[in-house]
Amino acid sequence: MKREFKVLCFTDDATGRDVEMLLPIRYFAERFLNCKFYHALNIDIHQIYRIKPDIILSANTIGSNLYFEISRIAHLQNIPLFALISEGNFRTDGSFNIWGFNRDKKFYQEYVCCWSRRTADFLKKEAPEAADKIVVTGGVGFDRYSIYDFMKKEDFLKKYNKENFSKVIGYAGWAFGKKDHKRGREELVSFFKGDESKLEWVEEQRIAVRDILKEAIENNSDILFILKQHPQENAPERPEPVVNEMSELANYPNVVYLCNEESIHDLISVSDIWTCFESTTALESWLMGKQTVFINPDPNFNRDPLYKGSALVKNYDQFAQTIYEYYATGKISEFFSSEKSETRKELIKNIIGYGDGLNHIRASYFFKKTLDKISEGKFKPIYKLHAWHFIVYLLIRIAAPFYNRKIYSRLYKLKKHLWVFENYKMDKLEKLYKTYKKYFDKFYKRNNIHGDILNAENINNIF
Repeated sequence: MKREFKVLCFTDDATGRDVEMLLPIRYFAERFLNCKFYHALNIDIHQIYRIKPDIILSANTIGSNLYFEISRIAHLQNIPLFALISEGNFRTDGSFNIWGFNRDKKFYQEYVCCWSRRTADFLKKEAPEAADKIVVTGGVGFDRYSIYDFMKKEDFLKKYNKENFSKVIGYAGWAFGKKDHKRGREELVSFFKGDESKLEWVEEQRIAVRDILKEAIENNSDILFILKQHPQENAPERPEPVVNEMSELANYPNVVYLCNEESIHDLISVSDIWTCFESTTALESWLMGKQTVFINPDPNFNRDPLYKGSALVKNYDQFAQTIYEYYATGKISEFFSSEKSETRKELIKNIIGYGDGLNHIRASYFFKKTLDKISEGKFKPIYKLHAWHFIVYLLIRIAAPFYNRKIYSRLYKLKKHLWVFENYKMDKLEKLYKTYKKYFDKFYKRNNIHGDILNAENINNIF
């Protein structure tokens, strides 16, 4: 009988980007690779000792001290680690720190799963000693745009009591609110390569974008504006609401201001057009067939090239004309110019590698190769009890039954970890996965995907 593999999967939350990346691999591995999955927050490292997994699956190894610690423990205890890259659209001009929180500057995972050939080639030059483990899988988290069914506009309008609207414009927030707290300011200064004077520019842009949005909201009372806060804009230690380009507009009757209440893909789905100051959600919008508009009062700043595939407006008059054109014709002519269309194709290739929904299968090919090494006896895990990880495990479970957000948010040591008490059971993840499974079932049936897709002849067709 084929052996079952225990997979311990670490994420930084029970929902969100990292979870969206790993659930597609879980589906494939459970269906075809005889795997049983266990999920834990990356702060709950003691689960390695409790579960004693055959393999650890992680969203990344450099995005936080916790992710790095997990990778290092896996290495020291001879447990195979399979990891993806959460931020795979990194710059290849030398300005990106490929190691992040990885103090050892060594790749401890079995494979370095790059989103694109562009980034893979860059990493091979930067870390030639690891070239044989650097592979291209595509951006796994983007598969959902080809696989899932998303919220329908009428369901969203009903949920938020906005059924009197038929037109919807979505806006993805930038990180303007970071300027209000210490860690956020440090991150912004780092983004601008140490130039603190840029914080003044940030505030100028915040006000300019706010005013453009405000005028659009006031002059288009028949259009519902969904304003979505950037997910990393606030800090865990600062639960107070941030002041950004949208927060002052939340009380208009034709506005729905959201933080983490809805998935970004559902908000894109219910919007007619998707707008932003600067956001990778533009690419996600393209994969869902949506037209995108960048609102840039000052377009000359260092950012990702996604704006090159979108319509660009600098002031309210240009934004108003774009809105009018879309609702009059169904198209934004600038967005569909031949130059913009070709740019989008090239950007998708350079950023996520593939947009066909099969990136999780490409990643699963290398995941299976790791499982094969386990079957061949190439790993002899040593599960060591770590006192501090055990203490953290106990503290979470002792404090969790008494959790009250209002009280805990006032306690110095606990207010940074509200997310832990709210998510350590991973109930939200399991509920999400149950919802997604039916979409995978349909996608696999529609595309005639079977376990033999990883055979040499078949896998070559999707790489």
